[in-house]
Amino acid sequence: MLIEREFEGKTVTDATIEACKELGITRDELNFEVVQKESSGVFGIGGRNAIIRVRDVQLANDDVQTSELDDNLIDTEKIKNIFQQIADHFVEESEIDLEVKNKNILLKMKSSADLGFLIGKNGEMIKNLEFLLSRIASKQNSQSVLVGIDINSYRERKDDQLKEKVKSLVQKVISINRPLSLDSMNSYERRISYLVIEENSEVTYHTKEYGHLKKITVFPKKLDMNLS
Repeated sequence: MLIEREFEGKTVTDATIEACKELGITRDELNFEVVQKESSGVFGIGGRNAIIRVRDVQLANDDVQTSELDDNLIDTEKIKNIFQQIADHFVEESEIDLEVKNKNILLKMKSSADLGFLIGKNGEMIKNLEFLLSRIASKQNSQSVLVGIDINSYRERKDDQLKEKVKSLVQKVISINRPLSLDSMNSYERRISYLVIEENSEVTYHTKEYGHLKKITVFPKKLDMNLS
């Protein structure tokens, strides 16, 4: 399916990273134009983020997206070793496990050291490392491969917090019998939210574009969708 969408980031590079993560493609596969360059403003006032418009992205169908990685084509240990070398520059001891599922590689890192700097504000450093390793893995495999990183269960904790937030909103929707919306989310966060919502037979949901993200609105099933 061909699409055209806009993505936003603090810089053009950040916007391209968001686009690649959202669309599941590599930087080399990204065809985009800069709609708005970033600006720091004057004395920090009036600054603005960069916006890019992605054109003619050919999304793979579900069968392709869920195909398994061919271990003969990709050296997963090489990806693990690269991440280990990066980590060794910052911490003396760490343990990294690797999981492969469908077209995704997940690196789980554990250490007794403070790894906040590797996570970054709102997980920005993790996103940058994931982008770099995804590009390496994709080039090695000659197809899009996504590499995820979980540092000291950071991703797991964030996922659990999101699940609890969605569950709470679902219960409130049922209680007041009115639709409520979640914050705008990327595709990964939406997948988690959909699974939580679908566990409850008393509600349904609708998703709308909201900038370069999407917003999920949860409805009580007995409420007419036209009321939205």
